Amino acid sequence: MRLEPFGKLTMRYTQGSWHLPFGGEEGVGFGTGNGEMTGTIEGSAVWANHPRRREDGVWTPNLNGVVKRADGDEVLVSIHGQSVLEQGGNRRAILARVELASEVERYRWLNTCFLVGEGEIDEDRETWWMAIFLCVNEEAQGPPAIGDTAPREEFRQRGRGA
Repeated sequence: MRLEPFGKLTMRYTQGSWHLPFGGEEGVGFGTGNGEMTGTIEGSAVWANHPRRREDGVWTPNLNGVVKRADGDEVLVSIHGQSVLEQGGNRRAILARVELASEVERYRWLNTCFLVGEGEIDEDRETWWMAIFLCVNEEAQGPPAIGDTAPREEFRQRGRGA
């Protein structure tokens, strides 16, 4: 497997509610916001996040949203991972799985992509960013049989022995 740069997602909360309702460090939250995706897929984003906070203080993002391109095409986005408080401030380091899906034929190749992201949340500003990378399978014999439009060359599976 190899990682190929895919893009960047920047997000900001427009509203949020964060609670520690169980008498300990475990918590839950809900927030909504907007943002932008740049790179392979470009457009404005709207999203909602319903994370859980574990007893050890690690938040587990559970975000779902949509990226709307300037031409009106839409790509759904889902993010699940961990955000861990960094030493010396109110920033959290994020590692996550990112899923994209679309019914638009030229983006259907995204439906089989496995993407990962790393980034950071600034809790004081309630903003986050995530650099996204596409995991390209180099062990499979052939490419996925979905969608008529192939991904860009650097995102294509080569297969064993290719």
